[in-house]
Amino acid sequence: MNKELPKNTDTEKAIFSVILMNPERFIEVADKLESRDFYYIRHQEIWRAMGSLYQKGQDIDIVSVKTELEKQDVDYKPALEVLSSCYDSPVLGGNLLAFVKEVKNKSLLRQIVGTALKHKQEAHLEDADALSILTRIEKDVVDLSDQVKDGRPVDAGGILDEVRADISKSQHGGWRSFNTGFYRLDEESGGLIPTQCMIIGAYTGVGKTFFILQIILNILKQGAKVMLFSTEMDRKMNMLRMLGMLAGLGTINILKGRLDDDEKERLEYAEKALGAYKQNLIIYDNVYTVGEIRLKAKKKKLRDGLDVVIVDFIQNLRGELSIYERMSNAAIGLQQIAQELGITMVLASQVTQASADWAKKEVIGYKGAGEIAAVADVGLWIKRVEDDLQARRIVLRKMRHGRSNKSFDVRVLFPSGRVIDIDKEENGQQDA
Repeated sequence: MNKELPKNTDTEKAIFSVILMNPERFIEVADKLESRDFYYIRHQEIWRAMGSLYQKGQDIDIVSVKTELEKQDVDYKPALEVLSSCYDSPVLGGNLLAFVKEVKNKSLLRQIVGTALKHKQEAHLEDADALSILTRIEKDVVDLSDQVKDGRPVDAGGILDEVRADISKSQHGGWRSFNTGFYRLDEESGGLIPTQCMIIGAYTGVGKTFFILQIILNILKQGAKVMLFSTEMDRKMNMLRMLGMLAGLGTINILKGRLDDDEKERLEYAEKALGAYKQNLIIYDNVYTVGEIRLKAKKKKLRDGLDVVIVDFIQNLRGELSIYERMSNAAIGLQQIAQELGITMVLASQVTQASADWAKKEVIGYKGAGEIAAVADVGLWIKRVEDDLQARRIVLRKMRHGRSNKSFDVRVLFPSGRVIDIDKEENGQQDA
């Protein structure tokens, strides 16, 4: 008795419905499905058209899909019937990733059925050889299994090819690292390197946000494209602080307009300087999950390019699990984003009171979970320096590719909050 092939065409339509209602969500699933994963040919045509529109940076809607199908010389009428029914009964609150998982599962089941039928027919041939058929079955099963894996090579030759490609990218400007602007840090760590994570830890009020904003200003000058996820301070305050740092002014005086003519001129210069980075600096103050960070970072990377993602700070990321589980999942998830997109991830972190004893060099002590320290390629601590209110000591608590527990001092120049190396101050590079 013949049975229908596994399928769930309603779920396929649910995917289209979610995307038509929220076109920006296509990026979440663009790399998780292929057109062959859809059962009906018209569904496959719709998926290819949506993918083509996305690659071109165009809106995804029923009109644009129709136009794209016409360009591909495809009869668009069956596809329009499907998409029109999606508008009639949209899936507003659907779990898109769950829909994708279901469609992918049915696709794999159909391929399993097809593979089994093929080998069943071979086994009925007069001259069939059992060992040969088993060998081919084994190969087909492995090929199917690879569809649910990430496809990265695990053999020495394949990994070496990836390393060569990374080196080539770096040498030809396709994959750039950036200097933080702090000489000793760059000398020891190599700066901000793609796929790596830098963790910046400090107690509350020590100045880790000023340190991070200074790094942002330093790498923007080098042409970096930066995305800041601020979980504690709103985007306007971050911008105000950077204006103050560039102009050498305190934020309170800027807000209250207590500026003389020279200070107004410096503020105007700072505004122009930051305005020039409008394509290179994105700040979010309303994103609190790793999934949202991945979505926005991937969209920016694919469309405009992205070099560095900064999360200030990781303990404020939300979830329903315990803080240990949240921080563990967040750290690993953010590391995966860095590796997937080929960007540098910089994470600000609180530190634990139990790790206050700096003599215990083996204790890194980021608050929440050991995975935060585990994912760090470079792990920093910022500490106040006794008897000097402006000085901060930067201690390299973890260096995956160098020596740890080395330190250097920086100075926070008040009232602006600009952060500079001590040696720069000695060379006369004072606050403006």
